[in-house]
Amino acid sequence: MDDKLLQLYFEGRTTEEQSRLITEWLDADVANMKHYQQLCRLYEIGFWHEEPETAVISLKGKFRWRSLLREAVKIAAVFILGFTLNYWLNQGVEGDISMQTVHVPAGQNAQLTLADGSKVWLNAGSTLNFPTRFVKEKRQVTLEGEGFFEVKANKEKPFIVSTSTYDIRALGTSFNVNAYKSSGIFETSLLTGKVEITDCAKKETVLLLPNNRVILESGKLKTLPIQDAEYFLWREGIISFNEPLSKVLKKLELYFDVKIKVNNKRVLQDVHLCVGKFRSRDGLEHILRVLQLTNRFSYEKDDEKNIVTIN
Repeated sequence: MDDKLLQLYFEGRTTEEQSRLITEWLDADVANMKHYQQLCRLYEIGFWHEEPETAVISLKGKFRWRSLLREAVKIAAVFILGFTLNYWLNQGVEGDISMQTVHVPAGQNAQLTLADGSKVWLNAGSTLNFPTRFVKEKRQVTLEGEGFFEVKANKEKPFIVSTSTYDIRALGTSFNVNAYKSSGIFETSLLTGKVEITDCAKKETVLLLPNNRVILESGKLKTLPIQDAEYFLWREGIISFNEPLSKVLKKLELYFDVKIKVNNKRVLQDVHLCVGKFRSRDGLEHILRVLQLTNRFSYEKDDEKNIVTIN
């Protein structure tokens, strides 16, 4: 099997006939599957930088590895990043299937293509666990944080995103899931198609139609229309706000992995909307300085304790 054709398959750019041939090739011989998995790992750990021949992988910001082999970079194309991605690979074997875990650090986002051609964008501080190949009767991934999914249609295998408390089931659709466990927030927004959201504990299901969202409110799922479609620009590295300053600060905590302590109580009481767009790569302090222009507050940043105090 031509490796270039396999790369197109990883990227979801093969025709139905090509995908069928690859599937038959995988099933024909265990050696074919092993070769596929080796290429898949290279594909999944590779990502592009402004300097195309150099990639940076860091673990929790403590150290970095540089200079991935040029040949690996030629094969790898799944993570298209304009900046450094903290990434680690956890492997668990279930038969011939390897499980992968991707974590995106503060202030960054990532894009990847799954084995079935479905595309996923991950927001800052998010973790996705997924198999290198989908088998059996469903395609299932696990999300902690925020992800946007463009699911490849397959009526025989529904696509399921599992969070700590809810499952989102889709066939072929595009939707956003916000499920940062530390925030207690759960929200799913549907742009196209149809999804079912199931409360794993209560076994209750909500059907969601396009241009609507489901939020968790007082322990119950509530359906509302999507208020701000520009919010989903986070996929392009743009943070868009259209809400009170108190909610903006909560989001900044999640996106930049920092504790924001508010001493200025007026900030918490202000109901006026903060409207604006920021590039996440410009950093937290740039956003705070711009917010200061229309909101009366000062701030102090303690880098050692990773705390920002709003006065």
